[in-house]
Amino acid sequence: MQSFLALDLGGVVYRSWPDRALYERWATAFGLSAEALEERAFAGQHWSDAELGLISTEESHGRAAALLGVTREVVCEFVTEAFAARPDEDLARYVAKLRRRGVRVGAFTNNSGREAELMARPELARLFDLAVSSADAGLLKPDPAFYRHAESRFGVRGADIVFLDDRSEHVEAGLDAGWRAFQFTTTEQALADLAQAFG
Repeated sequence: MQSFLALDLGGVVYRSWPDRALYERWATAFGLSAEALEERAFAGQHWSDAELGLISTEESHGRAAALLGVTREVVCEFVTEAFAARPDEDLARYVAKLRRRGVRVGAFTNNSGREAELMARPELARLFDLAVSSADAGLLKPDPAFYRHAESRFGVRGADIVFLDDRSEHVEAGLDAGWRAFQFTTTEQALADLAQAFG
């Protein structure tokens, strides 16, 4: 059976991540110091509620906006830059080659976006056959139940799944599920691991 490739989104497919430079760029828009923005930006139950599908992305952004004293549009732009900017084009080109060989590819993500929303993004639609999101499943990595749910969506299980994630605890859970799981540290390293996995 042909192997299946499962990719995390934030920190893998997208190379953006909330770092010090992000908070410094956005501090003025929020009327806060970079330190205060870093402390407050992702505090609050609304973020995890959205990732579990208990509230919508829009509602989560609205609650964050109310707490931070800005508009929902500012929060949306900030979150997009933090987690869904700078698609890794080298990785995308490699994934395209795998798909041409018949490898199926799916997103496997803790995300407030549901599958339809994620697959509507052009930079994701070009990569994936499907997207398994925590917001649809009501489960979060590294919960083993989420990995079993993903297997049912992927239509394969265990060592037939090659998995790439930037979080060590998510990779460990994948290994525990019998997947061939690798931790993303750099694009060069990730491509080498995928080349080894897919031959």
